[in-house]
Amino acid sequence: MKTALISRYGAYGDHLHAAHLPRLIKEHYGVEHLSFETNYQGIQILQNNPFIDDLIYIDPLSFTSLNLEQHWNYLADQCDLFFNLYHSIEYGCIAMEDEQSYFRNDEYRRKKYGHLPMCDVLTRWAGLPESYYGNRGILYYDDVEHEKAKAFIQSCREKYGVKYVALVCPSGSSLHKKFIQAEEICHRILDEYPDTMIITTGDTYCVKQDAVHKRILSKITKWNFRTVALMVKYMDYYIGPNTGLSCVANSWDTPTIQLFTADSMLTHSSYAKNAFGVQSPIHCSPCHKGPYKYIGCPIKNEHPACIFYSTDKIMTVLKELRDVCLPRTS
Repeated sequence: MKTALISRYGAYGDHLHAAHLPRLIKEHYGVEHLSFETNYQGIQILQNNPFIDDLIYIDPLSFTSLNLEQHWNYLADQCDLFFNLYHSIEYGCIAMEDEQSYFRNDEYRRKKYGHLPMCDVLTRWAGLPESYYGNRGILYYDDVEHEKAKAFIQSCREKYGVKYVALVCPSGSSLHKKFIQAEEICHRILDEYPDTMIITTGDTYCVKQDAVHKRILSKITKWNFRTVALMVKYMDYYIGPNTGLSCVANSWDTPTIQLFTADSMLTHSSYAKNAFGVQSPIHCSPCHKGPYKYIGCPIKNEHPACIFYSTDKIMTVLKELRDVCLPRTS
């Protein structure tokens, strides 16, 4: 029996960009049994994936760098094919602060990183041919979970007396993934579109940006990622920053406005239907960087300057989304 093992530790979006690989690896390499070793975020994305025979949890923070290398050597000896996706997004798709590329000019990084969708970079990383480009990851849930999600969204329409339910995420886990205008946008939507109610979602990063209104239902810190990742499938549209939940919304083809800073529509949202984007107006976006200390980044009001979008621009794109995508046909 031909066996394979994929190892990947990363954030939610990182895993979604790789979630198509189990199916493709089985198909291309003739693998009969595939294991996937991952961290907590990966477990949330990869649960129920029918192409994964053994989903293995690991806490990579419990290893030193040397022990990780030894661990990977051990894994490689246990299977016929070993695919190590460590840093595949972090160094394969963007420039990190410890890389020389980080300090090159923006045009250099755009040419190096900005011409290929992240899901295709992961396809190439697994040694698969270009004929497999265009595949993207999806999440898997059982029928009962789907029915509960649909029923919840319908109950919101009935309770709030609206036609449309929108989801807004005020922040990802990094400063350049902060939707700093989220509260203002929520109120503008509700003022201009009385046929809509909004659900807000996110983790503790989002608490200070939550909006209050009679047609806003806050699920910030109340829904875990896997719950909201299914709910967004049945929302009428979604608005959020350049983060994992936006990738999930794209994967369902939910009408989505994604706010791009470091990345672009091409790298993050290729192949998605109903995908709309607002690129940061700052000159250095997209920079294709993975900043943590924001070395060399323009700063405004103690934040990376790239997160300051025009709310008028966002509302213009929202009107386009509503005109094209609503009412939803599925």
